[in-house]
Amino acid sequence: KQFLEAAEAFTEALTMIYGQTEPDSVSTSLNKQIVTLINNRSAMYEKASLPELALEDCNKILDVYDKTHVKARTRKLRILESNHDYYQALVEVCALQLLYMQQNRDQLRLGIQPATPPPVPQSKLEELLQKVLPERLDELAAVVNSKNQKQGAVILPSDYTLTQLLKSYTGYNAWMAKAARDGSVDKLQKELEALPKEAVPDPATVAARASLLLKIGRRYAYDGKFSDSRNTFLQGYELVKGKPDMKKLMKDDDYVRLLEWVGMVKHWIYDLDGATALYQECSELEPINAELLVKKAGVAMDAGKHDIALKLFDKALIMDPDAVDALLHRANLRMLQANVVDAQVDLEKCVKLRPNHVLAHLRLAAVLTSRNDPLGAKSHLDKAARVDPDSSEVHSYKGELLFTQNEFMEAKEHFEKAIQLEPKNPTPYVNAALALLNSPPEPGKQLEVAQEALRFLEKAVEVDPQFQAAYIQLGQLKLGMAQDLSSARDVLALYEKGLSYCRTKDEMRDLCSMKVLTQAQVDAATSLKMETFSLQ
Repeated sequence: KQFLEAAEAFTEALTMIYGQTEPDSVSTSLNKQIVTLINNRSAMYEKASLPELALEDCNKILDVYDKTHVKARTRKLRILESNHDYYQALVEVCALQLLYMQQNRDQLRLGIQPATPPPVPQSKLEELLQKVLPERLDELAAVVNSKNQKQGAVILPSDYTLTQLLKSYTGYNAWMAKAARDGSVDKLQKELEALPKEAVPDPATVAARASLLLKIGRRYAYDGKFSDSRNTFLQGYELVKGKPDMKKLMKDDDYVRLLEWVGMVKHWIYDLDGATALYQECSELEPINAELLVKKAGVAMDAGKHDIALKLFDKALIMDPDAVDALLHRANLRMLQANVVDAQVDLEKCVKLRPNHVLAHLRLAAVLTSRNDPLGAKSHLDKAARVDPDSSEVHSYKGELLFTQNEFMEAKEHFEKAIQLEPKNPTPYVNAALALLNSPPEPGKQLEVAQEALRFLEKAVEVDPQFQAAYIQLGQLKLGMAQDLSSARDVLALYEKGLSYCRTKDEMRDLCSMKVLTQAQVDAATSLKMETFSLQ
């Protein structure tokens, strides 16, 4: 095992070749000998635990002689990984994959598996990606947070998302009815302006002002103007914060409702600690209000504190065994935890208590679909449709059930109906695109189908710029259609846009993973001097 002596012998052979030939007159066969000698020397350096010298030789082969040299790239990958340079190792995996695809492009284009296996398994790419991701997530989170702080940006979920969240609580119809009775924002603003404007307002005036701001904020929510709603609730909160005596001065239960709304709008912007504190204060004032515990549990879910959330749901159900909100939202948590059995139990109890609960029927249909019970799923979808035949969500779920049964064109019809009923719902746009892409295209129609799917995905991003699934699917489709590396770099810009709307690392994870992988593929193609990923 005299690795250094062997390396020296290869060096002497290379010195002899270089000394006897002019650089410009080296033949192809001699070049091959030089590459073999350098590669063998690199192998000896690696075995002698001299990775820097081994890497230097790999780079010399790839940069000067043969950028497609698989053995040199494989060794370079191995050394980079052992040096914990995981991103550059990932680039080498992508380069090896691209070379393999180019060398076998005729078979791959026809859907035929090549006779020889890839030089590196897909699992190595996934392993390296998971090693790169934590650091990149930290970097991205720091950049996005710094940018948002400088701009004073407050990112609210989309109007559609907030509307669906509000509808998921049984109190929705009650406060909507109050908001309707209170009248328009203009009317309420005039009442606010009519209040006395003393230099030092007395507590009763402050209480009246806070009550009116509660009504105005609620009316803005009724009108779907959630940014104005949030700002108004926070304005009202500033008047009563730290003043528990206001509870006695404000009308009816206005004080607690104002705090509850402020807790909710803090949750909207992921001020989870602030939301939790306000819900806790509300619970102390209304200790038998189960819905407050459910909302507090929702905050815990978003904070990743699932055990705490479950305890809060359990407490709410001890307080009120028929609390359908607790059952519905606990089922959501159990679905996140892949506990579909207990999720089904909660949802079945929910629809037993409220047979016309559309959302519970839809979630139950999703659970039954995941448990391979399409007939049971269809039964609950039909029940939801009888209650609300013009629900975008009903048609969206029907499309998803048909999708799982490979009825892609029928699924697309339901997705398009869902879009027609609620154009701000981004999910059916993405699903319609996926239905198209999964349908066997007519001969010569592949590009036309891809372009139609592209339009659906671009519309999904337009209606909800925070919908991460749309960016991922749109990026993958654009990358597959890219004819040059410039188009591939446009995909990186798309991912950057999507990441700018993320509020937490968990939200960033999937999109960041796609961005890192795409960047590695672009860097690999650049190192190979390839102009495109296309197999055409």
